[in-house]
Amino acid sequence: MTEAQLPQAKIKHIRQWSPIWIVPIAALLIGAWMLFNHFQQQGEMLLLIAEDAEGIIAGKTQIKNRSVDVGQVVSVELSKDLNQVMIKARMKPNVTPLLNEDSQFWVVKPQIGRGGVTGLNTLLSGAYIELQPGDSTYIRLTHPLLNTPPVAPADAPGVRVRLQTSDTSGLAVGDPVLYRGYEVGTVESSDFDLTERRTHYQLYIRQPYDALVTENVRFWLSSGVSIDFSAEGLAVDIGSAATLLSGGVSFDVMDGWPAGSAAKSGAEYQLFPDRQSIQEGMYHQFVEYLVFFDESVRGLKAGAPVEYRGVRVGTVTSVPFFFAMEKPFEVSLNQGIPVLIRVEAGRLYENLSLAQLGQELDLAIQRGLHAILKTGNLLTGSLYVDLDINSDLLVDAKLQQLYSEQVLLSQQAGYPSLPSARSGLSNIEQKVLTALDKINNLQLEPFLAQGQTTLAATEQLLERSEVLINSLQQLVAKPELQQLPSDIQQSLAEIRRALAGISPGSVAYDRANNNLQMLDQVLRELQPVLKLLNQQSNALLINASDNADPEPRKAKE
Repeated sequence: MTEAQLPQAKIKHIRQWSPIWIVPIAALLIGAWMLFNHFQQQGEMLLLIAEDAEGIIAGKTQIKNRSVDVGQVVSVELSKDLNQVMIKARMKPNVTPLLNEDSQFWVVKPQIGRGGVTGLNTLLSGAYIELQPGDSTYIRLTHPLLNTPPVAPADAPGVRVRLQTSDTSGLAVGDPVLYRGYEVGTVESSDFDLTERRTHYQLYIRQPYDALVTENVRFWLSSGVSIDFSAEGLAVDIGSAATLLSGGVSFDVMDGWPAGSAAKSGAEYQLFPDRQSIQEGMYHQFVEYLVFFDESVRGLKAGAPVEYRGVRVGTVTSVPFFFAMEKPFEVSLNQGIPVLIRVEAGRLYENLSLAQLGQELDLAIQRGLHAILKTGNLLTGSLYVDLDINSDLLVDAKLQQLYSEQVLLSQQAGYPSLPSARSGLSNIEQKVLTALDKINNLQLEPFLAQGQTTLAATEQLLERSEVLINSLQQLVAKPELQQLPSDIQQSLAEIRRALAGISPGSVAYDRANNNLQMLDQVLRELQPVLKLLNQQSNALLINASDNADPEPRKAKE
C-alpha cells in the first residue's frame, strides 16, 4: 500500500481546561509564597570590615547583643585590594534600629589581658561577634570590626577627653585613669599621628567623677614606681597597686591653681611624663643666659636647677650649647664649655616682668654676679648651677679679659652672657696644679748636688763615729777599766765612814759643838772690853775714868 492509500488521522483540538494543571500551579504559588515569606522575614545585610577573620566561620558565627542572637555571618571574603576582610552577616528584621552609626562590633574570644582572662565561654561554643548599639538615629550597614572590645559604651555617662604627647611609651588601652590614687576612668584608645609625630590618647572618666575634670587639670604618667636621682636628691614615687602592674595616667589641679569650669567631651590636654615636669612647665616667662664653664661639666644635665644661695631661680636648658660657630673645640679650650641656662621670673616674684628681671640681673652682674658649678648629689655626681655675688672677681684683670671674649661669642649666638668662676673643689685642684707646676719649675740640680755632698760628709762622719765606737768598746774591754767600778765602790764606802764620824751623835760632832759654845761665851765676855777700847783706846795703859752718862740738854724757855 502506498502512503496515499493509508487512512489519515484526524486531529481535534481540545479546548477544555484540564484539572491536572492544578497541582503545578499550586506548587508554584506555594513556592512563591514561601520565597516571599523568606525574604520578608530576613533582616538587613550587614557588612563588617576587619583586618583578619580569625575565629569567624561563615554560616556558624553568630552576632549577639546581650547574649541574644541577632544575626549570623553568611560570607567571609577578601576585599578587592586584598588588604582587608569583608564579612557579610544577615541580621534579623527586628534589630535594624540597633544598626546605627554609633554601633560598635568586636569579636569575643578567649583573651588574656591586663584586666584578666575574658571570653572563656567561647571555648566550647566558638567565637562570636558582639554588637553594642549607640544612641544615633541614623542607620548604617557598614561598620569596622574592632580588635578589642570598647572600654565603655558610647552612651555611657561621663566625659571623654583627649591627650597628646611626644612620648610614645607608658600607656596602653585599658590602663586606669587615677585621681589622687583612686581609679575613676580608663584609657579607651590610642593612635599615632605620623604628620605631627605625636601620640593621641582618648580617656573615659565615668560619672560622677567627670566633675573632677576641669579646664585647669593636668595629666601625667603614673609608672608605678618612679626613682629619680638628680641634683636635688633622691625622689621615690610609689603609685597604686594597679599602676605597679600596668601603669596608668593621673590628673589633678596643681597647688594654688583654681579648678576652673568643667571640661567638655573632646577637650584636649597635654600628657606630661611626671608631676615634676608640670611644675617646671609652669614657668613660661624667663630670661636665658649663656655661661662658659672652664671646668668639667660631667654630671650637669638639662633640667638641673639654677639656684641663688639655696633658692631655685631657674633651670639648665642645654648642656653643652654649641651654637653655630666655626671652631667649637677651640672655643671650649679657650673660653670653656658653653651652657645655656634660664632664670625664670615666676620663681622670684609673682608679678615680675621680663624687662624688670633683665634690669635686675644686669645690675647684679655689674656687682659681681657669677655662676658656679656645685655638686648636688654625692651618690650620682649630679651638678647644678649656683649663682653668687663676689665683687673680688671684678678686679681680676685676667677674668675680665676672658669675660669680654665670652660676651662677643654670646652676642654671636644671640644670648646675653653671664660670668662664671671655678667651684671650691676646682679652685683647690687648680691651686694644687699650680703648686706642682712651681715645684716642677724649680732648679733642683744644685740642691741635689749639695744633697749628695751632704750625704758624702755624713757617710764620712758615720765612718769616724764607727771608729770612735770601736775604740770605746776596746777601752771598756780592758781589765783595768773593768776593775774601776769596784775601786769606786771602795772609795764611796770610805767616804760614808768618814761622813759617819762627823754626823750628829758622834764624838767629833759633840766636841765641835762644845768648842763652838765655849767660843760663843768668850766672845760675849770680850764685848765690854771691846766697847771700852772703842771709847778710850789707852784704857789698857791708863785707868779709864768713870764718866757720867751724857744727858740731853734742856729746851730754852
